Amino acid sequence: MSEITRKLRDEILLIKIKHGSREAFAEVYDAYADSLYRFVFYRVATPETAEDITADLFLRVFQHLTNNEIKVQNLRAYLYQTARNLIADHYRLKNEDISLDDLVEVGDSQIEEDNIEQIFNLQEIESALLKIKSEFREVIVLAHIEGFSHKEIGEILGKTPAATRVILHRALTELRGVLRVRNISH
Repeated sequence: MSEITRKLRDEILLIKIKHGSREAFAEVYDAYADSLYRFVFYRVATPETAEDITADLFLRVFQHLTNNEIKVQNLRAYLYQTARNLIADHYRLKNEDISLDDLVEVGDSQIEEDNIEQIFNLQEIESALLKIKSEFREVIVLAHIEGFSHKEIGEILGKTPAATRVILHRALTELRGVLRVRNISH
């Protein structure tokens, strides 16, 4: 499905949901549940917690969309931002700190990225992802697993596309370092 087709479909579904259509919300669930679960799972690393947060996410989104007059501009970004907030709430309730870097913006220069999936197998990558900072893990999952653009990631994180490129570059550098250490020690 093209980006334009997805956005148009999402806008139509949002209008239907505002008018109480459970069928439209079921379509949103079908379209996004698997990818949101993966996103949450990579942040919390236990299937049960990921399932709970994902279920809570869809409940809150439905309540918010049917009870509020707030206009959602980008459904996909809104869903992922809500997931991020619920993950933060989860850690806050467990009294675990999550550090969020305040990054300095840089210019729009293209940052070269290697295709890490061609170099290492998926199991090694998943294991290494659990060893890097959660904010780095999040941006890698959004970019390389979910296929979000820098602009979309920026909408989710509340940052500019340039800042998301910097975060992704730093995240991939850290991930490569973890993968190199794992390969040397094996």
